[in-house]
Amino acid sequence: MEVNNDYDFSLPMASLLRVGTSEAHEAANHHQGGVRLVKGELDKEEYVYFLMMLWHVYAELERGLETHASYPALQPTYNPTLLARTPSLSQDISCLLGVPEAEWQAHPSHSSLMASPPKPFVEYTTRLRELSESSDPTRLLAHAYVRYLGDMSGGQFIRRRLAKAYDLDVDQGDGIRFYDFKKLDSSESANMGDLKKVKEWYRDGMNTGIGDDTTLKAAVLEEANKAFKLNTRIFDLLSGEGRVQEPQPAVPAPKQAKALYDPILVSFGGLLSVAMTVGLAHVVYMGASNASGNCVLRGAEYWLRSILSIA
Repeated sequence: MEVNNDYDFSLPMASLLRVGTSEAHEAANHHQGGVRLVKGELDKEEYVYFLMMLWHVYAELERGLETHASYPALQPTYNPTLLARTPSLSQDISCLLGVPEAEWQAHPSHSSLMASPPKPFVEYTTRLRELSESSDPTRLLAHAYVRYLGDMSGGQFIRRRLAKAYDLDVDQGDGIRFYDFKKLDSSESANMGDLKKVKEWYRDGMNTGIGDDTTLKAAVLEEANKAFKLNTRIFDLLSGEGRVQEPQPAVPAPKQAKALYDPILVSFGGLLSVAMTVGLAHVVYMGASNASGNCVLRGAEYWLRSILSIA
């Protein structure tokens, strides 16, 4: 590809990305949908809708990173134990909907998303799938950089806002585990100082993986700006003006990493006859005797309202 001479490509990859994506980063930070997210102004239904899209985005990204874990440009930053977000997203969605984790993909909200996926969501997941299936997956590094480092930075502020907005316990973490990263050298939750070390490790890994190859640097920089735009378009769906869903082909279930379970999609009739019975039985059984039970009970009313509004 042709190298853009507007940037100093002698810079290490991480430094080049910081300079070369500054405008796109700033635009994303001031986008109306992003601002509503940061301020905790999304209602629970909107936020869960956002998490469901993110789950599919991360499923595609992390499947690609696992497939190409030994690829030279990706290997130094591949650490799913430290970074993978798909499992925590699944836990949060389950908690906020008040259903068992194995059942949220059969929830009407998710079925609606997959039956009529909005264009920005389709474009984002399709791009990640293309890169994952490419013979040169280097550009996946750009998407991992934009997502993971963003989650470790502004995500920590968002975490507390969301806990307040949805009456969640920050210390317990139920419903906001997506923003909980571990320390580099242990399974303990990371504080801001620990996260700084993780980000430094990640930047060093990017620099090592890309090295001094100017062509690779240009490709990753170009893709990082594209990643910011794709994320900004997702924010368009959170602007408060309603979700305009253009007709799109149904999104195929991602080929997931071995740690993930396959999506379970059922008909609405089956959902009423089976999931509703099982879900309510689960609520009664769990009660409020532990953290999971509390989360289920908090979401029960929202879940039933969603079902009844579609029935």
